[in-house]
This record gives sequence, C-alpha cells and structure tokens, in this order.
Amino acid sequence: MSTSSPLVDRLLAGDIRALSRLITRVEDRDADVLGLMERLWSHRGSARIVGVTGPPGAGKSTFVDRAIRRWRAAGDRVAVLAVDPSSPFTGGAILGDRVRMQAHAADPGVFIRSLGTRGHHGGLTRTTLEAAVLCAAAGFPRVLVETVGVGQTELEVVGLADIVLVLLVPEAGDVIQTLKAGLLEGADVFAVNKADRPGADVLVRELRLLGEERAASGEVDVPVFSVSAHTGAGLDDLFAVLEERTDPGAPVTRRRLSPRALTARIVAQERAEAVRRRAEAALAPGGSHEAVGEALDAEATNPYAAVRALLDAGL
Repeated sequence: MSTSSPLVDRLLAGDIRALSRLITRVEDRDADVLGLMERLWSHRGSARIVGVTGPPGAGKSTFVDRAIRRWRAAGDRVAVLAVDPSSPFTGGAILGDRVRMQAHAADPGVFIRSLGTRGHHGGLTRTTLEAAVLCAAAGFPRVLVETVGVGQTELEVVGLADIVLVLLVPEAGDVIQTLKAGLLEGADVFAVNKADRPGADVLVRELRLLGEERAASGEVDVPVFSVSAHTGAGLDDLFAVLEERTDPGAPVTRRRLSPRALTARIVAQERAEAVRRRAEAALAPGGSHEAVGEALDAEATNPYAAVRALLDAGL
C-alpha cells in the first residue's frame, strides 16, 4: 500500500469511500501499514476523540446517536467507530453498520464503521487507533469511539481518547465497588443513564463520592450527570462539559498514555504482547533507543516512526 497513492490523496480530501477502504486495508494488515500511519499522523489536525464506554445495556449506542444529531446540527462532521464482538465464522463485527443508526446512513457528514474485536480484549480492536487516525486525517473534527461493553476491563480507550465518558445505569449501583478498581478509574466524565429508574439517585451520590476521593488525591474533578439518552433529559449539561474539555484550545487535563507507552503498545500489536516490555525498556532513559524516546517526548517524531525504528533494529 503506497503512502503516496491516489487513495491516500482522496482520504486527505475527505473522501468517505477512501476512508472506508483504507480502514479495511489496515484491518487486513496490508503491506506498509506503519508507513501509511507515519505519514498520516501529522494530518490529524485538531480532531478530538471521545470514548464512550460502560457495561452492556448502558445505552451507549443511543447516546452516540444523540451526539451525532447534536454535532451535525452544529455543522461538524462526525465519525463513529463502533467496536463490536466478532463473528466466530467470518471474523467480522456481529453488529454491522447497517444495523446501527440508520437515520444517518444518507448523511455525507457522518461516517459510521463497525470494528470487530477479532478476539482482542480491552474493549477495542487491534486497529481502533489507526482507524481513528484515518478518520481525523479525513477531516472529521469529532471522532466517537463506542467500546464493546465488556465492563471493567475496557481500559484501552483511556489511552486512545481525548476524553472518556463512562455511562452507567441504576442497576450498576450494586457493583460499584467491583468496578471501582477497573473501568471507573479511567473515567473523565460519569453519566447515569436511564435516570428515571429506581436507584439512580443513589448511584449518582456514590459516583460523586468516588470523584471526591480522586480529587482529594490530586486528580482532576470528574463530573457526574443524571441523564436519559432516550428522552434527552440532562444531556445539554453533559454535552457542554464534553465540548468544553475537547475544545482545541482547552488544556489537556486527563491522564493519557505517554508517547513511549503508546509506541510500546503499537509494537506489541505488530509483533506480540510479549515484546511490549522490551520496547518500553528500549525507549526508557539508558535504553538502546533512548534518543527515540526523547524525540517522542519532545514531539519531534511520532509513535509510528518510532515503531518502524524499533522493528528495523530487530526488536
């Protein structure tokens, strides 16, 4: 796959068909995916990635549909990457694009793509990061990533998104302590959906107490909202915070993966998870590729260029 092909040029011009074809090629791991991503990394512009996560049945897809409507009404193009379980027969996403959000199918300002997990754990797919970069390079200022909904193990979205919204439902109140050490620790914003159900107020209070604990330890404030994605109740205040915190001029206030950790993760995807620690050690001070690590910290290079350097060195 040439990094200077007409298909890439069409992507950079905002062509949705080119975007779809390139995501397919990345999923199929066509030749020189790393070269493609290295070139396109600098074309992400001011795109902001919003992660929407939470347990199954929390109403993530309904919320994403609301987000599309709101941001399209404001004139923004919106890309949605909906991560779904994979079919054991085809390897593709079980819940396909055609099943989701039919109201937006004819809107050229909306791109919706289902990504199959293909056995990958953590709530995302092996290629969600690449797909998000491609969407940004295609000129989508807002990229929504809806995770598969596997509960407290869905922490990979924390390293990908600019902000992570955790949606819960009142019934989650009984398992709040179980989730506390996992999924909830990655939240930037909480929303209790289906808030007309019994127990919603109790869950909101528990989440606010959790937020106070995190604030007391020096972490940024985590707001909690009571909403109904179905009726729209409470969503204006929630969207106001999401938009404020993802404004291109807003300071980054969330915990994100360092460039070195992100590079090590990509290396692990390209080879095997076992090499992640070797990559982290190579990029660390005193490591064989310390200079590359320093360049990553200074944003003088990008993670995909660093991955190529590590792999070319035989890591």
